[in-house]
Amino acid sequence: YLQFSLFCFSLYTTTLRRHFSASSKNLGNFVPILTSVVLLPTVLPSPNAHRGGKRTITTRQTDSTARLTKAAAMTKDTDDSYTVGGGEVNEKKRLNNPGGLFQTPKSPKTDSQKTNTRPSTYDPEHHRSHLLHAIEGLDRYPNYLSRWQEDDMDALETALEQRLEQVRAQKTKVVQQRKDIKDVLHQFLSEHPEWKDFVQAPKTWKEIQSTVLDPRAAKAIFRSNFFRQSNKDEDRVSVDDVLSGRSPVELDTAFLQEWMDEEMYDIYSFPLLSEEFCQKLHQFVSGMMEAMEGSSAIRGIHKDLDNMGMGWLNDLIFQLIVRPISSQLFKETELEGGDLDWRQGFVASYSASPTHSKPRERLVPHTDDAEVTLNVCLGDQFEGGNLHFWGLRGEDLGGNKLLGEYEPEIGRAVIHSGRHLHEVTPITSGNRFALIQWTRSWSSARKETCPCCWLNRRKQSDRGQDSCVCGPRWN
Repeated sequence: YLQFSLFCFSLYTTTLRRHFSASSKNLGNFVPILTSVVLLPTVLPSPNAHRGGKRTITTRQTDSTARLTKAAAMTKDTDDSYTVGGGEVNEKKRLNNPGGLFQTPKSPKTDSQKTNTRPSTYDPEHHRSHLLHAIEGLDRYPNYLSRWQEDDMDALETALEQRLEQVRAQKTKVVQQRKDIKDVLHQFLSEHPEWKDFVQAPKTWKEIQSTVLDPRAAKAIFRSNFFRQSNKDEDRVSVDDVLSGRSPVELDTAFLQEWMDEEMYDIYSFPLLSEEFCQKLHQFVSGMMEAMEGSSAIRGIHKDLDNMGMGWLNDLIFQLIVRPISSQLFKETELEGGDLDWRQGFVASYSASPTHSKPRERLVPHTDDAEVTLNVCLGDQFEGGNLHFWGLRGEDLGGNKLLGEYEPEIGRAVIHSGRHLHEVTPITSGNRFALIQWTRSWSSARKETCPCCWLNRRKQSDRGQDSCVCGPRWN
């Protein structure tokens, strides 16, 4: 009521000034009358007022009366050409602006002239939700910051600059680390030429079957219609076609059922890599880790397969195994009907006697930043290090009920949702190595789902006609 009344008052006074050529004194005769008319809503009972007892005018209404009287006096000196907010009601100046309601805009103040008109609790530096609200507002509303105080805009700018600086600092560090690892790899292969062939991608499917895959995996994969049909064609699907993603692999459901076991709810295992290949990969990674043991500059990411010259193995596992299997197991749940399009593969190491290159004895319950995770045991000799699964995020008792325990076997893979809560129990003796691959769906699952809905696995059906702010209904 008050805002509408003030708007009407501005229109009345402006109209009267245009129609009366008399002195400002004549216009002033109308001000008390108009003021009493405009203020009528302020003495009416508020919808939120107490329903019983005597209704009174609140202090806020009294303050509004005083402000409006002051505004009426100032209006006489206001430029006729100035329209509040450029004619848009939701752009008009707020009551708490210094200098009155309808003051002609002044030039921007310098930093030394800034004043806070009201205390603010906006703090995007310490509250991530504040930062996310601002990012969403900038995307959704034109001139979003026109309603903000200068100090709040400064706080937002500072928080964004800090994030940008974080990105730049990490990028600089990672790029340098990868360069250092490349140098170490070159030196390692010069000193150990027996590993040069190992880091080279196989050229034929026969080589992959005989040197990389477990025979049971090769049987299930290459009996699928995708490979049997390509063998009949003149242009056979090459290894490079699959590794590059140019020829998406499809695996037959019947053969997958023979090959895979469901260990517990939504957790599947199957033999994947030959034990001989696992031993070689473990020895190669251990050699590289030993070569880098004395360098703190490349701590943290040095076990990424891409960095160690084994990107072809990442591509093989992703394109030949994880992507086609996930399209059958997780398409409607984890992929939102889409497809996987990103992967990162690395070697995780655990030890009963942790070192620089094997820093962990266990891994506490956690979820992965991945739609689908693959975990392959590479060995060594160890005791402990079992996998515990506690359930999926977003489901009842997802983190409070132990679903089951899985004991790793060399060469055998476990595939599960990345948002399945899981842990690695303590290693009691020896060293445990595992090849881990995280996979994501930037083109589907993460394209139309905000981080909050993604982390909690809120599906479109659960959200009710897609209520996520990143979904198509909002965009």
